[in-house]
Amino acid sequence: MDAAGAGASNGGLLYHEVQEGKLCAVHCVNTALQGPFFSEFDLAALAADLDQRERQVMLQGAATVAAGDFLAEGEGSHNVSLGGDFSIQ
Repeated sequence: MDAAGAGASNGGLLYHEVQEGKLCAVHCVNTALQGPFFSEFDLAALAADLDQRERQVMLQGAATVAAGDFLAEGEGSHNVSLGGDFSIQ
């Protein structure tokens, strides 16, 4: 085994998740981190938190055109779709 794989917790092999549904972001994050660290529920919770924080920021700047457009789109998420696709914004 070479020095690059010496510290890997999985015996030097790369961690890989089999594609499931439209969860590319979950699989991508877990592959980058080399382990099953996040589920779709974890990322959905992060997306909901980001949505709430974005709305707060936009409400503070509600006089701008961008804020008005953002807030006019309603309560839907800007960070995750109902089908499970996560935004990369």
